[in-house]
Order: sequence, then structure tokens, then C-alpha cells
Amino acid sequence: MSKFAKYLLYVLLACSTVLVVVFFAQSSSGVFNLSNLGNAMSTSNMADGLLWWTYALVFLAIALVIILSVVKMAQNPKSLKRTGFVTLLAVVLCAVSYFLASGAPIHVNLDVQPTEATLKLTDAGLILTYLLFAGAILALLYGSVRKMINNR
Repeated sequence: MSKFAKYLLYVLLACSTVLVVVFFAQSSSGVFNLSNLGNAMSTSNMADGLLWWTYALVFLAIALVIILSVVKMAQNPKSLKRTGFVTLLAVVLCAVSYFLASGAPIHVNLDVQPTEATLKLTDAGLILTYLLFAGAILALLYGSVRKMINNR
């Protein structure tokens, strides 16, 4: 891992730690008070802040993956074929998860019901998560079996 990536990782870890500590330590008076944790958890101010921080980390990760892969491709043109394959695989997985998603309406006790498009994207995200989890498990098993066979 490069020095830049390590420093960026440490900065993001420190920011996330501070936000989590602030989330659990907040109270209505602004003073550190663990006895007021129930009220802090029920307010949406810090929860919204943590969700936006999560979105920022996800978008930063996506941007860094794209930028760093383009930089690596420029340094090594042979990796263009592999990068194209991985990109195609990602697009196929996203498309498969989107087409498998139902988007069927659900009955929840909300004032504003989610739209069918929102439900379809939520279902697609869940299906994509399941597919990636299954892929990770299969990769772990494949790596373990291959290592056992090669060390024989």
C-alpha cells in the first residue's frame, strides 16, 4: 500500500471515530451525558449526519477506485484487458440484480409510501449485496482449496 493510501486511510478512520464518538455522546444540552443516550438515539440530527458521512465515504471510495485504476492502467497498458473484464463483470452483476428485483409494493406504516422505483432500487441493492457476499465466500473457499492442493 502506498504512503498516500495509508495516510488517507488514517485520516478517514480518525474522522469516522470522532463522528461515532460524537454520535453516542451527544445530548440535548450539548454536554457529554450517557444517561441521555436514549434521547440522543431518538433524534435524527446525528443519525442523518452519520448517514451523510457514510454516503461521502462510499462516493469517495468509488471515486478513488476509478481514479487509481485509471492511473494504474496508464502505467501498465497490459492491464487494460483485465480492467475491462472486471468492469464488464460489475455491469453485468448490477444489471442482473436490477432485473431480479421485484419492486413490489410493501405495506408499511409510513406517511409517505416509497415509490415503485425506490423499492426496485432497494431490492436491487440487496440482491447485489447477496451476490457479492456469495462471490466472496466462493473466492475464500476456492483460494483455500487451491492452496491446499498446491502445498500437497
